[in-house]
Amino acid sequence: MSAFFLEAGFLGVALFGRDKVGPVLHFMATLMVAVGTFASAFWIISVNAWMQTPTGHGINEAGQFVPLDWWAVIFNPSFLHRFAHMVLAAYLTTALVVGAVGARHLLRDRANPAARRMFAMAMGMLAVTAPIQIFAGDSLGINTLAHQPAKIAAMEGHYVSYPQGHAPLILFGLPDSEAATVRYTVEVPDLSSLILTHDLTSPLTGLDAFPRDHWPNVPIVFWAFRVMVGLGFAMLGLAVWAGVLRLRGRLYDAPWLLRAAMAMGPSGFVAVLTGWIVAEVGRQPWTVYGLLSTAQSVSPVAAPAVATSLMVFIAVYAVIFGAGMTYLLRLMDRSPEVGIAMAELGPMRAAGVTPAAGLHNKFFAGE
Repeated sequence: MSAFFLEAGFLGVALFGRDKVGPVLHFMATLMVAVGTFASAFWIISVNAWMQTPTGHGINEAGQFVPLDWWAVIFNPSFLHRFAHMVLAAYLTTALVVGAVGARHLLRDRANPAARRMFAMAMGMLAVTAPIQIFAGDSLGINTLAHQPAKIAAMEGHYVSYPQGHAPLILFGLPDSEAATVRYTVEVPDLSSLILTHDLTSPLTGLDAFPRDHWPNVPIVFWAFRVMVGLGFAMLGLAVWAGVLRLRGRLYDAPWLLRAAMAMGPSGFVAVLTGWIVAEVGRQPWTVYGLLSTAQSVSPVAAPAVATSLMVFIAVYAVIFGAGMTYLLRLMDRSPEVGIAMAELGPMRAAGVTPAAGLHNKFFAGE
């Protein structure tokens, strides 16, 4: 609750208060939003990670889960892996959106100093976080193999086990759960074993080791995982491309890079959504992995009541989300301005010079 109100309260100041509260307080508001969202992510991921890898609990006489060790509940075996992966995904998503907005304005005006700063900072953030995210994803994959082997088998498309190792990495194919096979595969021999166990000969468990009613929806998990990973490597490619051009002094003068950055703007959201699809669909048929099935945890609520509440939620969120997106898109379309001292605004406006024009003149005057 504290984290939610911290981020929600200061978000209004961050979005609407730049010209009202001064640069110092506005910067503090943005920091508070960042702290609040980080704290929210901590607790959200802790709860979800416990559902994936439950520890530190007991079951009372009523059949309810009760905490026995809060530290073990919060810092369960997959929490730190999932938390790092999610926070890095959020930073990547933000960098891609900021980079896309900066690229859009650079395509309009290559000399815009604020757009240059936006784009350079975004590509720098991308260059730092994209490689780290790949290692974080690998760490989470190894952790998931240890605690949720059926999910890994679905992600990899391994309907059969590989007791001698040498499992292939299936790049593409059409999973057929009825026939327990992946059709029309494009695969790399041995690479799945090497990635997941860092050893060619370590055994890998396939879906054939689990009852069929414990299999997740393999096609959804299989393809969502490939979309997420593919976008992750595309982000890394964009970062490398931008880094090479930065070293050559052409970061702001490469129209194809700018267009690519704009095209990649929404990719972080897509990668986050597909990542959550992998995590949640891959956990099925369990609500609490291995302990409480989804069928057991369904509330005894009639279908019409569920449908009514769902439609109300859809309608309310459509209005709120639509209004928010409209505002953000209009904000993105405005030409960005470099922050300047408040004392400079009065003389500029008195002289009939807009802050943007004043900064443009100062930039080209070398000030």
